[in-house]
Amino acid sequence: MKLLYAVLPILLLSMGASAQKLPDVQVKGVLAPSTIRIDGKNLEWDAFAAENKRTNLLYTVANDDKNLYLAIKANDSETITKIMAGGISFTVNHKGKKREQDAFVIIYPLIVRASANRGNMSQNRQRAGQERQEQSQKERDSITLAQRKTLLAGVKEIKVLGFKQFADTLISIYNEHGIKAVAKIDEHGAYVYEAAIPLSLLEIVAGSTNEIAYQIKLNGLPNTGNFAMRANAAPAFGGGNARGGNFGGGGNANAARQDLMTATDFWGKYVLQK
Repeated sequence: MKLLYAVLPILLLSMGASAQKLPDVQVKGVLAPSTIRIDGKNLEWDAFAAENKRTNLLYTVANDDKNLYLAIKANDSETITKIMAGGISFTVNHKGKKREQDAFVIIYPLIVRASANRGNMSQNRQRAGQERQEQSQKERDSITLAQRKTLLAGVKEIKVLGFKQFADTLISIYNEHGIKAVAKIDEHGAYVYEAAIPLSLLEIVAGSTNEIAYQIKLNGLPNTGNFAMRANAAPAFGGGNARGGNFGGGGNANAARQDLMTATDFWGKYVLQK
C-alpha cells in the first residue's frame, strides 16, 4: 500500500503531461533542425507546435539563419478535401501587422481541374455517384487515397504574391529563388505539407528580434459562379465519402458544402530563433 501511495503521484503527473493539449496558435519560436529537407515526409518534426481548431491543422512555424519554414499536418478527410480544392495560403507580414496588405504570400497546392463541357460533367458525376454507392467504405477510402496522391504528384507550380522579384504570380516548384513547397499523403492518409521561404525574399534580416505576423488560410473551393458545379466538385479532389466531400442531402451536407466553399484562416506572431 505504501508503494502505491508513492507511485500514484508520479502516475498522475505523467497522465497530466500526456493529456496536455497543444496551443491553438503557436506561442514559441522553433529553431529548424539542421537536417531539414522539404520533402513532405514529416521526418524532422517529432511534435507540432500547435493544433489550430479553426482550420483543424497541426502546424509548426520554424526558422534557421536562411529560411522561414512551415510544416502542416491534416488528419481529417474534410480538411484535406478543402486543401485539395483551393490550396493553403501562407502569408508573412515582416512588419508584424496582421494584414494581407504589404505581405508576402505563397499558395500551394494548385490542383489543375480537368476541363469538360457541362453535359459531360453532369453525366460523369451521375455515373461516379452510382459507382460509389456500389462500393464498400474500404474501397472508397482506398480510391480516395490514390486520387489524392495522384493529384499532388501532378502539382508543378507555386503561386506567389507580393514578391518584387517575380514578374509572374506562378513559379515552378523547381524555381531558382529558394522557395520550396511539397505535400504528400502519408501511409495513414494524412496530408503532410512542408514549405521554406528565404528570409531575404521576405525582407527579414537574419537574427532580427522583431515580431513578424503570419496567416495560414485554407482557401476552399474557388468561386466559379455556379453553385451546383462547385458543390459537386469535391470528388475531383479525393473526397469520396460522407466525411470527405460526397455531400448528399440534409442539413449536415449543406453545412459541409458551405464550409468547403468558405475560406478559414488564423493569424499568429513569430520571432526568429537564433
